[in-house]
Amino acid sequence: MKSWLNQSYYGEADNLTDIPERVGYLLNDLALEHFSYMVLKAPKDLSMDVTETIQTSYPDEWTKRYMSKQYFQVDPVTDISERSTMPFYWGQGRFLRKFRKPQRIVFDEAREFRIMHGLSIPVRGIKGELAVFNIVSSDKQHLMDVTRGEHERIFRAAFDTHALTMDQYLQKDESEEDCDLSPREKECLVWTLEGKTAGEIATILGISISTVNHYAMTATRKLDALNKHHAAIQALRQGYIS
Repeated sequence: MKSWLNQSYYGEADNLTDIPERVGYLLNDLALEHFSYMVLKAPKDLSMDVTETIQTSYPDEWTKRYMSKQYFQVDPVTDISERSTMPFYWGQGRFLRKFRKPQRIVFDEAREFRIMHGLSIPVRGIKGELAVFNIVSSDKQHLMDVTRGEHERIFRAAFDTHALTMDQYLQKDESEEDCDLSPREKECLVWTLEGKTAGEIATILGISISTVNHYAMTATRKLDALNKHHAAIQALRQGYIS
């Protein structure tokens, strides 16, 4: 786990063009074929063309078709992401039965490019934005096998991609004071990055699980993050932990 965290996926990134290369480490490690990310709803009080936020490793032909036909308005994955806060698997077959024909067309055409099965992570931001992060495989069983037990890493990739995207669009307040994280909060975030559960962190630090959860909650609030995983990523990127 540590060696993966030290790869350039978590290195310094100056712009959105860094995202495909960084997510590529995760795809290669899990032998998956593609990823995609897109903001579906802009943050409150921010002028943003969500169609310009797409980041993906899909073939250019499919990406251009998807955007030109505005398939994101009828895509079943988008549909579920707008109504759910939980990760979900999607793909050909039974998954499509409850959707209308115009929605199923998106999947029919995607199959031409072997975009057939995926795992989606809806991301709801603190400023009211909504995005979705997908990892994709043409082989359903392989997708299920390699993602089992790897949700921590996949969530971090989703949240980090979203954070970097928002950084490019949200103007930072340069006068904002540094985040005052306590030593215990930093320790909890470091172990969270290592993929440890609250129970495991409690054992390592010799404190109770409720205390670990308290530190995670306060650190998340101080960092203006979505959850403890996002907080850990933000703390790493901003230099509070290493």
